[in-house]
Amino acid sequence: MSLVSITAVGDDVDAAFALAMERAACTDVISPGDRVLVKPNWNACAIAGSTKLCTVLAACRWARAQGAGEVIVGEGPVVVGRERIDAYLREMGAVEALAKIGVEFVLFDDGGHRLYRDLPDLPPEIGLAEHSLACDVLINVPMLKVHSCCMTTLCVKNLKGCLRPQDKMEFHRIGLLAAVVGLNRLLPSQINLIDAIEAMEGGHNQGNLVPLGVFVAGRDRVATDAVGSALVGMGSGQVPLIRMAGEAGLGEYRLEAIEVVGEPLEPRRFERPQDRLRQSYPDLTIQEAGACSACSAALIDGLFTAGGKRTVNTVALGSQAEPADNALVLGDCLKDYWPTHAHVQGCPPVGAEIAQALIGDDE
Repeated sequence: MSLVSITAVGDDVDAAFALAMERAACTDVISPGDRVLVKPNWNACAIAGSTKLCTVLAACRWARAQGAGEVIVGEGPVVVGRERIDAYLREMGAVEALAKIGVEFVLFDDGGHRLYRDLPDLPPEIGLAEHSLACDVLINVPMLKVHSCCMTTLCVKNLKGCLRPQDKMEFHRIGLLAAVVGLNRLLPSQINLIDAIEAMEGGHNQGNLVPLGVFVAGRDRVATDAVGSALVGMGSGQVPLIRMAGEAGLGEYRLEAIEVVGEPLEPRRFERPQDRLRQSYPDLTIQEAGACSACSAALIDGLFTAGGKRTVNTVALGSQAEPADNALVLGDCLKDYWPTHAHVQGCPPVGAEIAQALIGDDE
């Protein structure tokens, strides 16, 4: 039976982290001299939707106390450009704070990647950050968030940040969920902790923060994700990615087969991104058929950016969609409609360009 701990987090984040590790039986994972990689969710899109810096610092200090010989923090953010990544890290103060405790931050995009080819459920070629493969122990530290494509985005999906930039969008094109499971077959994470000091509902970057004040931790990433998902009202088997990872033998996804220790598991229903779409845009008609997750996510980003300036009321996306005459057509899958429809090119299209098209030509 997999073991997962829920631990309340107060003013002393380091103490809470250590207790979460003890409760989850993680105190014997790191051996003296081990090289430890801490992998947060630092996406370069929104600090509010990121693993808290205090949690990452606590993970580093705990690993050192366990005897780690080297501790580094590494991330491969969303593909938003180096200028935006640097600005995000500066605003967070991450690199400086880590340096003060003697920990290096590594941007995976700047380092080497080991290539893998022709593996099940994955693109023809992918590259994994050498830092993620060279460590003895990977401490996987995502934030608890809902997600438009995956229902929740937690430990299993967080390893997607170890890919080359070009591979991330390719995952969406070929089928995100199966590809993430394939990635997890290649890359273990020996310690997993979900930062739920504040969780996010309604979206994975522009949602609302909900103070839960807990850490969820375990050696089994799938079980840890199952408990984290249950906290936001998604029970066993309701999150396809977690179920698929469990059925692939990567861990336990059935709540009845997971021992939860520490604080009680008290589910509450979080607002899903789809709920927010319906509530926020009741006048919007979305003609979607066969769209990949990347295109759907880009539409959500575009709608958020356009805000109240939107003038378009019908959008179409997906290779099997049949756009209405007045529809804004999104993505290269519908390029046959470009001569007759307003459209945004790209595979996937860029959220900012979708926003401009939703606003119209007057802006």
